[in-house]
Amino acid sequence: MVQLALVGPYPQGVYEQVCELLPSDWKVTRVQSQQELGECKDLVYVILRTYKMDAAVIAANPKLRFIQRWGAGYDSVDISAAGKQGVPVAVAAGVNSHAVAEHTILLMLASLRNLVPIALDTASGGWDRSTYAERTYMLAEKKVGLLGCGAVGRYVAQLLKALGANVFYHDPCRLHPDAEKQLGLTYLGMEELFAQSDLVSLHLPLTEQTRGMVDGRLIGRMKPSSILINTSRGGLIEEEALAQALAEHRILGAALDSVSVEPYPEDGCLRGAPNLLMTPHVAGTVAELNLHMARRVCENVRKVHENLPLNGRELVNREICMYPVEE
Repeated sequence: MVQLALVGPYPQGVYEQVCELLPSDWKVTRVQSQQELGECKDLVYVILRTYKMDAAVIAANPKLRFIQRWGAGYDSVDISAAGKQGVPVAVAAGVNSHAVAEHTILLMLASLRNLVPIALDTASGGWDRSTYAERTYMLAEKKVGLLGCGAVGRYVAQLLKALGANVFYHDPCRLHPDAEKQLGLTYLGMEELFAQSDLVSLHLPLTEQTRGMVDGRLIGRMKPSSILINTSRGGLIEEEALAQALAEHRILGAALDSVSVEPYPEDGCLRGAPNLLMTPHVAGTVAELNLHMARRVCENVRKVHENLPLNGRELVNREICMYPVEE
């Protein structure tokens, strides 16, 4: 009997979907806490959400054949340790890109229009049309800088262009000029991107190279009227530097869907920061995506079980584990 572990908290109905998508002779078990994951010794195939699989967990499971992330990020897995043990690690690239892009635009508009404080005041009986009038802005004609231009960044760019914004980007792997022209994007150096943009939106994976990339120096380059948006990974930002910039009103605001520690601690430096909008890492969590995500991750699990190649965009440690990819 083939064993698959569904590791982490999942939306209602996902367990049943996974069971239906896999052969009937597979045994699907649930691992529902980080502590329980740390006690596992016989994992073979893993679909992972939220919890961390570090080197110790990977080493404790010598039968492990494959780790499939539920989503597009892979910072919760020690991909080097997995690769050295011969275990491929894959993500579900692009499945939630539209959802994350929509949430990114939502955070931009909510920040520019002071949506949350106005809605809360109105819900409590107020009818204040003047307090925020002088610091409420349109997205149209704003300069928006995208740090990272993968699948999510490109969808964000398309939505921004439709809303009349001017879109710039910086990415370690610059796009081909034809792609820049098609998307209507202008390439800028990273410091120039932060200095010129009215809004800066982050769309990079969290790696050793990108951790803490948005530091005090870059935040210090931002305009006093600018807003920082993050719907990727919290570790990209030096949060103390951001908290200080917000407290000193050196930037207009920030909107974060992901932070360095989740759930965010009550004594975290960003708690109580002025003009900060925070959501609990829900940009990619929408009802329509559960079945699409389940189909993708189960398809990848079955490929590995049958020794078939994986999509090269999804296999994140191919150079270490040497697993074949589709041509």
